[in-house]
Amino acid sequence: MNMKERIERMANRTWETIADDVFACLENQRMKRDEVIETVCDADYMKTHGNDAEAYDYWNKLPTYKEKMAAVKGAFPFKIYS
Repeated sequence: MNMKERIERMANRTWETIADDVFACLENQRMKRDEVIETVCDADYMKTHGNDAEAYDYWNKLPTYKEKMAAVKGAFPFKIYS
């Protein structure tokens, strides 16, 4: 598995872990893909819940915000999450 796939898998694991709490806080409102990506990438959630320290370190060292967001976007194929 290449690093991009590992990063996407790490992002998915993180979302699976935090999604219920996020939706509970939002009173089950829908979220756009970019909002989900922002949430998953925030506050070291992927480091805590992604279960892949090497992939997290690689992702975290990407030089720009845009590259970091692009690296996880493939993990979230839907326009809306609810």
